[in-house]
Amino acid sequence: MPTRWERLIIPPSFEGKLCMDAVLRSHRSLSGLAFRLMLAALVAVNLAVASVFWIGGAYPVAGFLGLDVLAIWLAFRTNYREGRAEQHVRVARDCVYVVARDQDGSEAHWARIESGGDGVRVHAGSGYIRLAAFLAPSERASFAAALSAALAHAKRGS
Repeated sequence: MPTRWERLIIPPSFEGKLCMDAVLRSHRSLSGLAFRLMLAALVAVNLAVASVFWIGGAYPVAGFLGLDVLAIWLAFRTNYREGRAEQHVRVARDCVYVVARDQDGSEAHWARIESGGDGVRVHAGSGYIRLAAFLAPSERASFAAALSAALAHAKRGS
């Protein structure tokens, strides 16, 4: 069967057994509840420190202590927003299908696989996407090995 690369708008119908069906997501160290608790503790400590400076007559310090809480909240908000991105990889005997969903929920559909030093590249036309870039090096290597094994399994047709 000749190799064919194409950019697909809708997912192909997979006939037979899938060799790989993986969803990759980046890890977030704090749950939503843990983040709220951490932010509440930070606000409480900053309010205590700000009240000491306020009583001492250093009123502007209280405002700056509020700015650091705002900066931390914005940083975590951005981090959690980027954490909504995911990549879905399916490998069948005659088809490799990758969907990359960014943090806004929009999707990019890709097709040709190429192994690289920094993970796995999937090419479509002149563009490419690098998979598993947000995973730890050991997890990325594990995914690359699993994808290679799935591709080999798909090529054998078993």
